Amino acid sequence: MYKIGCNWSVPLRELLINNQVCVDYIKTGAFGDFDACFDTMLALKPVLLHGLGHFETAGMENTGVVDFERAKRLIKACGSPHYAMHLAVRNADITKDMVLDDIYIRIARNIAVFKSNIPVPLLVENIADTPQEVTLYDHYPFAEPEKISRAVMDNDVDFLLDLTHAKITAMYRDWDIYGYLRALPLRRVREIHVNGSGYDAQGFPDDTHHAMEKTDCDLLKWVLQYAKPNIITLEYLGVPGEQEEEISKNLIRQLKFLNSLNGG
Repeated sequence: MYKIGCNWSVPLRELLINNQVCVDYIKTGAFGDFDACFDTMLALKPVLLHGLGHFETAGMENTGVVDFERAKRLIKACGSPHYAMHLAVRNADITKDMVLDDIYIRIARNIAVFKSNIPVPLLVENIADTPQEVTLYDHYPFAEPEKISRAVMDNDVDFLLDLTHAKITAMYRDWDIYGYLRALPLRRVREIHVNGSGYDAQGFPDDTHHAMEKTDCDLLKWVLQYAKPNIITLEYLGVPGEQEEEISKNLIRQLKFLNSLNGG
């Protein structure tokens, strides 16, 4: 049986209050309107905490900016079963004399810091490799399956598989998506993120967080033959141009599909 999570949004709140959808966790990060919404979220469901407000990544230059005492308090209050961070490093944090092994050493060091300071299991999440990811978020490409597997296995952490990140990475790099997924550490998957995708203004694949389409549903069903996550999380809260009524309909449809994976 899979637990189901979903990104926090006003339409989700209304659907939960009216018992129109079924989820086990509300997913959000501790930034933006988190403090203002916290009591409301927690009154509805446990909160799957994802992000502490510092754009934390496994390759971040300085973990000292993270208030781990606050993180411990939040994780306990949220009832979050694990904590995930992106397996990424910003280009700005890579000095000109650093090589791949240096980047990996920093990633391994930071993973150890988070593991020793987080009171729940640590997961690392694959990010997308697209021009948008490099330019908007300044992320150094860290998408090869051997790099991801090394980080997961050698540092004894579990894996958060972002299925859309994997899909658009494969599209951009012209890789076979099924071969790419099979090369990832699927046995260590504890959570899967799902949503729909699109294209950026230049026509490159992009993680637009649209509603899932049939191809996204089919890809999830395929990967569940090989990965056995505890949680499947829908990363959809509506996109620009969608009205609340449309967002609600999309949430109902997608969450109904995810719950059907449990035979419901």
